[in-house]
Amino acid sequence: MSDTLDLLGLDELEKRINGYFESYLVESGEIADIESLADYLGTTRDKIMSMMNDDTRGEILKTARNKIAKIKKQLAFCGKIPAAVLSFDLKNNHGYRDKPEEQDLSDSGTVIFNGLAEEWAQ
Repeated sequence: MSDTLDLLGLDELEKRINGYFESYLVESGEIADIESLADYLGTTRDKIMSMMNDDTRGEILKTARNKIAKIKKQLAFCGKIPAAVLSFDLKNNHGYRDKPEEQDLSDSGTVIFNGLAEEWAQ
């Protein structure tokens, strides 16, 4: 069974996403989110997330996801949505993390010694 997202050409996808932000959200009063966008496009959150790696549609979907994050952050800054809700959503739908991934220190020039620092200091 085909997904609606698979059937849309690039121009049509862009037109529908613009309709989501410019008309649908205004008329419905909903807050922008990935699930709402997916429903509007006739697809699923998982499909949108996987299509972000698509060579042709990925950038349009990433831009829409970024716009959604921007809207939610502004709402949180104004106290209209709780920070915990924003944090949860950004981690689950926008790739944010609490702290950066562990870095490989072998390339940084940092040397880590295991042992007793007090003995070495003498």
